[in-house]
Amino acid sequence: MKTILVTGANGQLGKCLQKHSKKHPNFTFLFCNSKELDITSKKNLEDYFKEHKVDYCINTAAYTNVEQAENEKEKAFLVNSEGAYNIANVCKANNAVLIHISTDYVFNGKADQPYKESDEVDPINVYGASKLKGE
Repeated sequence: MKTILVTGANGQLGKCLQKHSKKHPNFTFLFCNSKELDITSKKNLEDYFKEHKVDYCINTAAYTNVEQAENEKEKAFLVNSEGAYNIANVCKANNAVLIHISTDYVFNGKADQPYKESDEVDPINVYGASKLKGE
């Protein structure tokens, strides 16, 4: 049975994945919030991956308070950039597949059609810039 770690379990997307995970009994889901798994600590992630045999990691963890990020720039970058970097490296070291969730805030909002991954990025705030750096 494959094991899927979902970070950011208390967020909107994490809660949605918890609800839908019940439809997939052939997978073991591990849902962790920031108190259970600090993604800003590479050691914490390494220990967690060592204890649990993670095959996939869906990173929904993020500092998402867009307005407050302007005042807490360091915290936003710590979680959205450094945390994502840590997860990517620990997944790579453990041969786990990473699914990282981005945001439309990496774009400037001027498009008149849905964004594509290949579109040029141009974040207009700290939140968007921190998420972009995490990519």
